[in-house]
Amino acid sequence: MPITKKRMSQVRVKARIASKVREKDLLEKAKMIMDDPELILPDCPEECGSCPFKRTRRHLDRISKCKDNPQKLAKLARRGDKLARAHAATVCLVHEEKAPYLASATYPGGTVTYALRGKTDKEKLIGVQHFDDPRWRVLSVLDLVKKKGLHIYSWGDNYICTGREAYPPDEYVKVAAASIGATKLEGDTFVCPNNPASINHIEFDWLRAGKKILLCEQCSAKAKNSLSKLGEGMAVPNIANEFDISLVRPLKKVAGKIDCEDILNKPISKELLDKYTSGKIGDKELSEKHMQDVLLSLEDDPRKVFVRGSKCFGDDLDAFVADMTGDEDEAKSLKGMLSQVSHPVAVDEGDSVNRILSSYWSLYGSNALEAVVSKDLAEKHYKDDEESRKSPLKVIGQALREAEHTEVHAQIPKYAGLSKYGVFVDSVVRAYKTKGSEGANHVLDADKSNDHRNRATVHAFYLALGITTKSWRFTEEEKEFGKHLEKFARELLESEGKEGYHDAFATFLREAGSIEDLKRV
Repeated sequence: MPITKKRMSQVRVKARIASKVREKDLLEKAKMIMDDPELILPDCPEECGSCPFKRTRRHLDRISKCKDNPQKLAKLARRGDKLARAHAATVCLVHEEKAPYLASATYPGGTVTYALRGKTDKEKLIGVQHFDDPRWRVLSVLDLVKKKGLHIYSWGDNYICTGREAYPPDEYVKVAAASIGATKLEGDTFVCPNNPASINHIEFDWLRAGKKILLCEQCSAKAKNSLSKLGEGMAVPNIANEFDISLVRPLKKVAGKIDCEDILNKPISKELLDKYTSGKIGDKELSEKHMQDVLLSLEDDPRKVFVRGSKCFGDDLDAFVADMTGDEDEAKSLKGMLSQVSHPVAVDEGDSVNRILSSYWSLYGSNALEAVVSKDLAEKHYKDDEESRKSPLKVIGQALREAEHTEVHAQIPKYAGLSKYGVFVDSVVRAYKTKGSEGANHVLDADKSNDHRNRATVHAFYLALGITTKSWRFTEEEKEFGKHLEKFARELLESEGKEGYHDAFATFLREAGSIEDLKRV
């Protein structure tokens, strides 16, 4: 990307000892521009009304006349045209025949070394001493580009100035597109190998070139900031004026009556575009922040449509939810919540049900709960706090378990005046029906009674639950009595409905030798 004066102020400069190879290379280049000063200037394909390099050429002619006089060269390296000064300073190296110490400067595009001589800008010295490098030579003309509105393109052995109008050469456009992975030309569009037009991609409309460049997300991530790479050999007044940049997210309609294929294709905000064109953010961050802006803008869109990844479900909520989850309770909760949302809902392919519920929990969490439990239970469990917003499925699960317990208890008759033994048996069965084998086992393990019948009953329920590893705790008589009660314990555990429970309970008590009269409430 062209380096602005503001970015120059952030450049780091260090000094280092030159390697013999680098020193030799620098001296050879100094000899080349000593004999041919035009090497440091861009070519002009067409005549301009007033060439911006006219003054520089006049000073270069003066330097050429005294190129063999090191004293005069040293003076010319400190006054006159700044680019010509850099030329004179570099030619001085030919007479010194050495450059043992080099300065280095680090730019966003990398680190470069140069010989610090004369009195001129370091960018001038870098550009002149690296006149054969497409990336660095444009540094020497940045001030003219800004001052006179020039457009300069540098690639390979080519260094072209098109004056105040932007006329990017076709070859430069091709090389720039290839540098970010768009190597295939389809009509007037350079594309990456992954058929980007059909998937999420970034699009650069190169206005004066009459070409477009499309990169899929995978390829654009490799370049970090694709615009910086595209403009690496460009020196233009404002690179943002050279391109129209857009992020395109194609959608495939799979359900529903309302079209929503273009719902995610919104213009990039000026603020976000400025950060991208200045190199403060890369392609990935641009895409992420733009998506945040898009989702925020959807809140003002009256269409009630649903999008997941690259699939558009139109207004078909059922199809959207079915694609999200196969769990019945999750589906009910999602429908209860999303049916209340009055604007488009767009989620990533990898978004979970919990994440979607979390997004709308503050507004419609109670609706999600009411879709699976009673209104009273929903009101009891709904809270708009951080924990609930973080784990809405956990809240819904707790409400469902309580609802299930309530339903189970409703199918078990209540009794008055039960004996201590009757209460114990009843508590084991209720624990089983509400919490499963683990709940029943917990009640049984907690019983510390020494009563012969109680212990035999505990053994009977252990056997009914399929637990045989605890038989050692009981006497032979208790095990024999428990074995007799096992069948009736199992029938009581598996009983259904109030009448089924009552009959099985009465039978078990009778077989256990209890003569109490069961009084239902």
